[in-house]
Amino acid sequence: MNMTFEMPVNVCGAMSFQPDGGNRINQIYCLNQDPTNPMYKGMVPAKMNCDESVFQQLSNSPEDFPMQVTLVVTNKTSGGKTVQHAQGIKLPAVNGANKPAKDIK
Repeated sequence: MNMTFEMPVNVCGAMSFQPDGGNRINQIYCLNQDPTNPMYKGMVPAKMNCDESVFQQLSNSPEDFPMQVTLVVTNKTSGGKTVQHAQGIKLPAVNGANKPAKDIK
């Protein structure tokens, strides 16, 4: 069973690597919070695989992080295990260009 939804998160960073002879792996590291969900207490760390396009849209500059974005996430459930996969990213618009959320005044 798959479910796709938008998830606002604070991105702490991301990495992309390719093991010897394997497929490229793209991962994004986030802090989530949801005051309406009693299962969340404060900021909760999350690591999820992401499409290459999500990884490429993030800044290369460390001072741009953490960055508030909205991810388009698919929950994939199989055999009682759920895995989250970020398929898209919505960066906040500032003066007509995408910039890190902390630069918004």
